[in-house]
Order: sequence, then structure tokens, then C-alpha cells
Amino acid sequence: MKNITLLLLFFISMAFAQRVEPTFNWSNKADYQINGETAVTFKPGDNITVEITYTLGVTNGTNDAFNFMLAGLQDEPIANHDVINGTWANETVAQPNDYVYPGAGAGGVTTVSYTIPADAQLSSENANLTYRLLTYLAYTPDGGATIYGGPGASDPTLVYIRSQAEINALSTSGFNKNKLKAYYNANTEAIVFKDATIAGDYAVYNLMGQEVLRGAVSKVIAVSTLKPGLYILSTAGGSLKFVK
Repeated sequence: MKNITLLLLFFISMAFAQRVEPTFNWSNKADYQINGETAVTFKPGDNITVEITYTLGVTNGTNDAFNFMLAGLQDEPIANHDVINGTWANETVAQPNDYVYPGAGAGGVTTVSYTIPADAQLSSENANLTYRLLTYLAYTPDGGATIYGGPGASDPTLVYIRSQAEINALSTSGFNKNKLKAYYNANTEAIVFKDATIAGDYAVYNLMGQEVLRGAVSKVIAVSTLKPGLYILSTAGGSLKFVK
């Protein structure tokens, strides 16, 4: 009987010893995503609101202690960061300590108000520059040391800083409203216009928002110099997404 009692106590203690990790989710991220991208897009000077939904972890039946949350836009030359392991320089675009620290919020939801620096360089101007908006939760498990972010308690989302013109060219809603009467001819490697009334200049963008071709609109626009990939042709009369 004694052995059975000890065994029951052992299993009960094991049940309470189980660790439940925290959860952390940027719940309104879709508000800043365009063209089906997983990254988010901001303009220099944008005032953004990030909504974080989270739960604290539990150790031995005791909730973790909330320490703080942090948010900040970071930039790093692409050669100096490890995408797989998420290794970045721990500083923001404007100042090394230019982070926002929102409170705990209520009901497991808190909001972060953040201003993108007005002088932030456009992503299209420097192919070696990579941005991310780092947000994380700092918490202390019962009887343990404070943990700063980590798996399940952080969101290092990739960010593109773009001009309004680039956003207009990439916006999916723009394609639906003003789709050009044109098509890509793979045999001639050219865009062929069906509507002869389109005039003015055109620009071709890649999915990074970088302008890769520009000129005056004509019946046929040669794109043979472009590398294979997905592009957006933008004109005053509308936009066309095409694959070369």
C-alpha cells in the first residue's frame, strides 16, 4: 500500500512539474502586409500600432512573472546576420536604445505604438540592408532566471521600408482595381499592350520594390534584360503582374 501511495505521489508531482511555455503573437500583422508577402511594409515616418496577443508560461502550477515587452526597428547589413539562427546586432535604426516598452495590457493583449524614423533608408536603395521589427516578452519562470524572448515569446518579423510609389505598384488591391489590358509574351520577351490609349511613362518593379526598368509606354515593351522572376509593371493606366 505504501508503494502505491508513493507511486501516486510521484505521478502527481510529475504532473505539476510540467512546464507550459508562453505564447506570443503579432495579431494585426496582416494590416501591414501587401501583395501576399509574409514580411511587413512601412514608409519612413509611419506611425504604426502593433497588437500583441500573449500568454505567460506556467511552472509547477505558478504563472511566470511579467517583466516587460520590447519593440524596435532594427537594421543590419544582410552579410552580418544569420537568417536561420536569427543573429542580429542588438540596436535600432535611430539610436542603440531606441526601443518602446509597452505595459502588460489587459486580458493577454497589449499594443505598441512606434514611429518609423523619417530618415530610414528605403530597402530598394540598398540590397545589402535588411530590416526587422523585433518584439519580445521578458518573463521570469517561478524559481528561475529572467528570459528575454526566445522561441514562443518573440517575433523578429522581416520589414521592407518602401516609398508610397513602391507600395502603390506592389499593392494587390491596385492590381484588382486598375488591371492593364496587356500581357507578357514569353516568345518575344515583351509586354504587349491591347489598349493603345495608354500613354506616359512606365516602371517595372521586382518583389523587393526595387525599380528595375523604366521608359516611355509603347505598344510593345521589351523586358529581355530582366532576370527570370515575378515583376510588376506600373503605368498611369494601371498595373500588371507578370512572370518572366
